[in-house]
Formats: sequence, structure tokens, C-alpha cells
Amino acid sequence: MSDTSNVAEESKEAELQSARAEKATHESARSSKQTTYNSNLDKISRLKGVKNTLETQKEYAKSKRKSLKNFHESKDNFKDWYGDLYTKIYNNISSTVLPEYDKYIERIDGVLDSVCDEITRLENQNKQLNGDIFRLGSLINSLMNKIETLCN
Repeated sequence: MSDTSNVAEESKEAELQSARAEKATHESARSSKQTTYNSNLDKISRLKGVKNTLETQKEYAKSKRKSLKNFHESKDNFKDWYGDLYTKIYNNISSTVLPEYDKYIERIDGVLDSVCDEITRLENQNKQLNGDIFRLGSLINSLMNKIETLCN
């Protein structure tokens, strides 16, 4: 073999090794991104369960608050109550119990907002990861073609 053909063969071999190394790097990156994507899907699923539970708790608390408020506003419920006991119970409901329900519902709203924000963040991250995975798949496909061409 001539020196020129040896140089060409060595150059082709170096290009082949470089393409294989680049392909392995892209495959590793794609695998890592796919693992993160799948992990995010699991987190999203669990967070949606938490969201449903919080929504149920919020509706239950609102229902109980409404029932208590209706009870409190109906003077018929207190017609047999007199004196200090009546005043203490009636005032306690309006000054303590009902506002505590409001605070509880507001806290649930805050946590619910945080859960929704995290679900959105993870969904957006997965959209980005999905694009990255697709792009890496395209690069890997092109490198596989290059490797096959170099091996001919």
C-alpha cells in the first residue's frame, strides 16, 4: 500500500472512531434525559393525586363552613339558649370558628397553587426534554448513517 492510501485509511479510521464516540455521548445524554422525563411523569402523576385530595379537602371545608354559617345565622337554632352560654357560643362561632375556616381554606388554596405551579414546571421541563430527546435521536441517526458509510 502506498503512503497516500495508508494516510487515507488512518484518516477514515479516526473519523469512524470519532463518530462512534460522538454517537455514544449522544446516546448517554438521550438516556439521561429520558430518565429525567420518566421521573417527571411519575412526579406529575403523584402531584395530580395530591391536587385532587386538596381540592376535595377544600370543598369539604367550604361545605362545613357554609353549614356552620347557616346554623349560626338561624336564630331558631339558639331559641332555647339564654344568658352567658348563648352569648359565649354565638360570639365564639362568629369571631373564632368561622374565621379559622376561612384561614384553613386560604392555606389549602396556597398549597394548591404551589402544587399547580410545580405540575406546570415539570410539564414544561418535559416538553423541553422531549425536544432534546428528539434532537439527540436525530443526531444519533445521522451518526449511524455516517458510521455505516465509513464502514462501506
